[in-house]
Amino acid sequence: MAAALLVGIFDNEDEHINRNVMAERLLRPHNDVLNFPDRVLISFYRLPRHLILNLVKELRPVLERPSRRHGALAVLVQVTNALRFFAKGDFQTEVASLSSVSQLCISRNLMEVTKAICNLAPNYIQFPLGEELLRIKEEFLQQSGMPGVIGLIDGSLFPIKAPNGPSEPAYVCRKGYHAINVQAIGDQNMVIRHLLAKWPGSIHDSFIFNTRASGWLLGDSGYPLKPYLITPIMNEQTEAERKYNVPHKRCRSRQERLYGIWKGRWRYHDKSGGYLQYSPKRVVMFVKATAVLHNICRMANLPDTKNIPVEDEEEGHDGIGL
Repeated sequence: MAAALLVGIFDNEDEHINRNVMAERLLRPHNDVLNFPDRVLISFYRLPRHLILNLVKELRPVLERPSRRHGALAVLVQVTNALRFFAKGDFQTEVASLSSVSQLCISRNLMEVTKAICNLAPNYIQFPLGEELLRIKEEFLQQSGMPGVIGLIDGSLFPIKAPNGPSEPAYVCRKGYHAINVQAIGDQNMVIRHLLAKWPGSIHDSFIFNTRASGWLLGDSGYPLKPYLITPIMNEQTEAERKYNVPHKRCRSRQERLYGIWKGRWRYHDKSGGYLQYSPKRVVMFVKATAVLHNICRMANLPDTKNIPVEDEEEGHDGIGL
């Protein structure tokens, strides 16, 4: 009854953001969060109702407890708490306040949900094979004019707090802050097809890369030229070289946009929110979990979030302009 009354007063679009915050505080303890329309759920958790329910269903065998003793939370609450954390980059204390549970409980459940989502990675992060690979080649050709392309490869820095111990200097990236260097291969629809998220920020992209496939990957000049990986021509001199570089850059820009969409939807990773206050090991888990969530959103054709951050131009190494 309370949920129906609250939803009924949210017709004024100019005030819906503040009202949504108030309503979430009132409804979360009663597990009524799914009574809200999809626009509200996407605002807070980045997923609409049916995708939240699908995720809860997939994670239930791992997260459900036989009883609610000792503060065990319902799977829906565990999952939406984690989604809120990834979506907004909130401190655990703020998520705990919204859920009316302790920060310790949020911390414990966050790691449990993160591990459970990471275990879904083989279902959602798969390199294409067979007919799917042929389809991807054809779509890349139609989009950019580059034949034989099966994926786009690039790295991105995910800032973290300075870790303790002798390994701390290894995490200082070329831009002077501590980071995890994440490398992904994306397809023409900006779905992550392969992920490496374990190296300190000082490790170069070409060191991280180690894969072969029946087609070409496109990378920037930070990668070595290989039979299966093509890079831009530096200091182009001829019209033929320019005609090669232009579609190469156009095609590869989708990978930069992939990182922008990923970090824009899951603001926990965007450097505008500050440095991740966790150990590198935990940050790697969060990266893998949000990569799975990114693919869930892309595969469901959800609209991209507004104000997508653009990857720093220095990420690309090649300096080629169109």
